[in-house]
Amino acid sequence: MKKILSFLLFMAISSVVYAQNYIAISKNGNVYDEANAKYITVNQNNDDVAVIPGMVFATSQRTPGWYKVEYSPGLHAFIPEQIAATDFKVIQPGKYEISNYPGHQLTVDKKGDEWQATSDGKTFKGQKYQDILVFLDDNKKVAFSLVDIGNGPVAITYDNSVTKFF
Repeated sequence: MKKILSFLLFMAISSVVYAQNYIAISKNGNVYDEANAKYITVNQNNDDVAVIPGMVFATSQRTPGWYKVEYSPGLHAFIPEQIAATDFKVIQPGKYEISNYPGHQLTVDKKGDEWQATSDGKTFKGQKYQDILVFLDDNKKVAFSLVDIGNGPVAITYDNSVTKFF
């Protein structure tokens, strides 16, 4: 009986730990090493890691004034709460210019509750979290996002050759 209860407790904790939340950015800003504005996170070239409106990040923790985010697979830092969006508009299927990758488009389709996106001949499965859409690559990492924070839909790529996050 103890083994069964231990297993059930483990499964309950695991489901809470793996619940995914996302935040969207509403203003230009930086990413910080700690939950204070003392140390801006830098990439391998020693450049500040910057974020732009429409970017979306998985968040695992919220402390007063800060969100802990995964800004690139396996890399965590903090975003000030003041630059996080609070209001969203509903996203519709369509073709969108990728904001941080000029000259490239993201085509978004919806069939029933299933979302998918296509860019440069590759297809990505979508997941919706409230009014935030993220599109995952084959490794289940965010490749693109689509969100409308009030100024029209914003499509973003998370390809490091574009973001320069690490």
